Amino acid sequence: MPIKTILTIDPGTRYWGVSVFHGTEIIVCMVKNLSAKDSARNRLLEVRRIFLCLYKAYDPDVLVIEKPYCFWNSQSKYLESIIKEVIRLSKKKHMKVIEFSPRTVRKVVCNDRNATKQDIAKVICLSYPELKIYLNQNRKYKDKYWGHMFDSIGLGICYLKKLKKSQ
Repeated sequence: MPIKTILTIDPGTRYWGVSVFHGTEIIVCMVKNLSAKDSARNRLLEVRRIFLCLYKAYDPDVLVIEKPYCFWNSQSKYLESIIKEVIRLSKKKHMKVIEFSPRTVRKVVCNDRNATKQDIAKVICLSYPELKIYLNQNRKYKDKYWGHMFDSIGLGICYLKKLKKSQ
């Protein structure tokens, strides 16, 4: 079976954690910032632009995206529309789409459904020590910011482990 390129997205209304795997190798991992003060329509256009740029740059075969917790706040409907748009675009590009809940990722990556974001990041750094630089940034907002990136990497690891188990 040929090695696939996997795009993982931890979606949010303000920040996206994004990583791209080629097999088990992480090609790139980052946090993408969405405009904070724009109309919903313009932000969806931005979502399309970001996704299509990622697709063009990395030509992924698979999208792995986080299913958000069901919660009710002013951002939940908007987040839902972002996720639906990313999935729609992925399917249009003939990508396989996989969704995992945060609890599933925690269970697969840390063997603990109640693991924290920091726990996930620490486990990821055991396999990818070059990412330790993003841990413990001495400022809470930086931990939260880079946490999006670690969540996207966790999605990729979850997918790869489940794929290996099914073979």
